[in-house]
Amino acid sequence: MERIKVLIIGAGPIGLEVGFFLREAGIEAINVDAGGIGHTISRLFPPATRFFSSPERLAIAGMDCPVPTQEKITGEEYLAYLRSVAVTRNLAVRTFHRVTDTAAVDGGFEVTLIEPSGLEHRIQADKIVIACGGTHRPRTLGIPGEELGHVSSELGDPHRFFQRRVLIVGGKNSAVESALRCWRAHAEVSLSYRGESISERVKYWLRPEVASLIEEGRITGLMPTRPIAIEPGRVMLERIDSGETFDIEVDDVLLQIGYEQDDTLFRMFGVRCTGEQDAPFFNPETMETNVPGVFVAGTAVAGTQQRFKAYIETSHGHGPRIAAALTGAPPPKVDEARVLPEG
Repeated sequence: MERIKVLIIGAGPIGLEVGFFLREAGIEAINVDAGGIGHTISRLFPPATRFFSSPERLAIAGMDCPVPTQEKITGEEYLAYLRSVAVTRNLAVRTFHRVTDTAAVDGGFEVTLIEPSGLEHRIQADKIVIACGGTHRPRTLGIPGEELGHVSSELGDPHRFFQRRVLIVGGKNSAVESALRCWRAHAEVSLSYRGESISERVKYWLRPEVASLIEEGRITGLMPTRPIAIEPGRVMLERIDSGETFDIEVDDVLLQIGYEQDDTLFRMFGVRCTGEQDAPFFNPETMETNVPGVFVAGTAVAGTQQRFKAYIETSHGHGPRIAAALTGAPPPKVDEARVLPEG
């Protein structure tokens, strides 16, 4: 049985940054993650996808985040940066260790973890930080046919859609970027969205290009519509303004309608989740939840976000607040991230 001061569940950017601030405060901490470092980025970002945030706003643990091109950083570049942070800052990180159980013991917590091989570990920690993020499972439409094999929620490499008829559902960043990438891979792309036009909050370097392709008829814009049934080879759509239904022929359906947070960890530790977004309760000065000794950090604080307000650059204050709470220091004053209207 291993015993440590703090177990941080999550090895994404903010989980690693919390680990850095705890080490700076002289507090022993280990990061564990069910996947690799920055797992959400490696899982959800198609090749060469650029962040919306600027590199300096993504920098963590006091380390510069350089980009040779002086442009927005790509997912691959940022993952390399996170690996460098973990090594340079000497952070203790254990990847592919999934939390499967926990129990309160001796004024702390006993946590059971399992590796993909089936190897099981138990760690006793005085404190817990949950930094698990908020994009664990794709949202669903709740319509017949979603389970069919030609329906997916992650773009992956758009090469697979070469000369195929692809219906993309959604009108925000992921959907619009997927539409452009699939079109450039020579797919026949249709875009179904419930709004009158693609969202105004789409990345400023993507929206005008895709809007022009729709206007020119190179991408078929089906707005405002929503899918009501998926069958092999076709999708039935409903026009939201008139209620009229019609079919389109497709080879693939790509649902880009967002993700939901899995609250399993919060329930496991007894953390209360409330509100429309099912967000965990916490004290914003200390980041401690309703369970003494259990803290929350990163985008995990926001539950399932309908409109993103919590992301990496708004979470840099979480590590200093947790470190202060654990050392008995007063809550630090943290500069708030500048709000980006497109974010």
